[in-house]
Amino acid sequence: MVEKTNVNYCDKEKKTMSLSPEDLILKVFEKCAGKSGCDVCRLHMEEDCLFFPELYRLQDQAEEARLSVCAKDLRHLLDLCTLCGLCPCQDIRMFILQAKAAFIDEKGISLSSRIISDVETVGHWGTTFSTVANQLNRLTSVFPLLKKALNVHPERHLPVFPKESFFLWAKKRGLNSKKGSNSRLASKVAYFVGCSAGYLFPEVGKAAVRILEQNNIEIFVPPQECCSMPLIMEGDKKTALKKIHTNIESLLRSVQNGYDIVCSCPTCGYFFKKLLLENAYYSEAFQEKSGAGNKVMKVPFGSGEKRFITVPKGIYQKLLKDDGYFSSLDPLKRIELSNKVKDMGEYLLSIQVKRKLKIDLTCPDIPMVYYASCHQREQEIGQPYYHLLKSFPDSDIIQIKGVMQCCGMGGHLGYKTSFHPHTLKIGEPLFERLLSEKDRTIITDCLSCRIQFQQTMSRKVFHPLEMF
Repeated sequence: MVEKTNVNYCDKEKKTMSLSPEDLILKVFEKCAGKSGCDVCRLHMEEDCLFFPELYRLQDQAEEARLSVCAKDLRHLLDLCTLCGLCPCQDIRMFILQAKAAFIDEKGISLSSRIISDVETVGHWGTTFSTVANQLNRLTSVFPLLKKALNVHPERHLPVFPKESFFLWAKKRGLNSKKGSNSRLASKVAYFVGCSAGYLFPEVGKAAVRILEQNNIEIFVPPQECCSMPLIMEGDKKTALKKIHTNIESLLRSVQNGYDIVCSCPTCGYFFKKLLLENAYYSEAFQEKSGAGNKVMKVPFGSGEKRFITVPKGIYQKLLKDDGYFSSLDPLKRIELSNKVKDMGEYLLSIQVKRKLKIDLTCPDIPMVYYASCHQREQEIGQPYYHLLKSFPDSDIIQIKGVMQCCGMGGHLGYKTSFHPHTLKIGEPLFERLLSEKDRTIITDCLSCRIQFQQTMSRKVFHPLEMF
């Protein structure tokens, strides 16, 4: 039986990270399946999630047997969360991330998990030695052993590395250097490329550069590291926070130099715009800057344009604190960066509204079907690429509708031996929907979805930027 956890806290604050891994995940049980819990996800996440069905199964089993959920089952439960963002409660996601990090602090991280979640390092060396890496990929005597060593499922295709990463290509073109104050271009973009476009699909990054250049927009590729979503999902919080801090400092320097921050990866955008913002508005630094005063707090209200309401400090300051996953990072910088980042499609559509974009469809006669990924939908920006593609008179494009549709890949998790079969189960309804449109080219701005679709359907998949 899942019982409420009694914990002694130091000082006056209840520090979330003082809880054990088991205590942290039990807080999810309390909120979602305990006596005071709600059943929203029991009703709506059954087909689109692995985590919640298992959580409710464990809860029901524990109540029936009048036993506590064991630590092994709790750890397995954590591994089922892909952080797709579809569940309705932000704090549930953060409890899960905290619990993953706490388990790693306690037990350590395996070498295979450390390697497979460090997408940036794998991508860098994979493209640097692409000839050797791709040859090893083709050797039937070596390939299975390599997969086993990395804990990759035997049926999962490993990526084929391009001969040159986007970052090396951009460096050769001088895109990693600012043009300086003499630039005559009115608009300037600092492009956060992301690991997938940076190392696995450089053609997407090149397409972004081409479109921006066609529209006389200055492009700067600032120093950047992995957004850290794979590391966070694996529980490697220490490494993740170092990379996040580096990215915050680098990107905000670009903001100070007049650049708009734009990213073409929905997962990177979701991280910067949503996750990184966790509890930042509750910090003392923001409350002081906002002029809230001694008696009230200003807290965000609703979605879309940022609005605030005031609440009594005496009641809420013990509950609303910046004491979560990212609390060691400057809250004001987190807020500033979160409000400055735009998705590439969102950015291009805003230009289209102000003035006509200089773009054309490369193949106007191709019928297309567009899928907006979970992390794109969770940014609450609509579907800008769909509207851009549909704006051409000769375009033939339809969209996959349904707010709960998910490919199931979960980034690097989809490669894991234990997770690969689950990814196919989650994505099956979406695969069937796409297969029903067999005469249409699949378009999605999520490169993780692209990998999944290519794995399951052996069809070519394109990023919307490649269609212009």
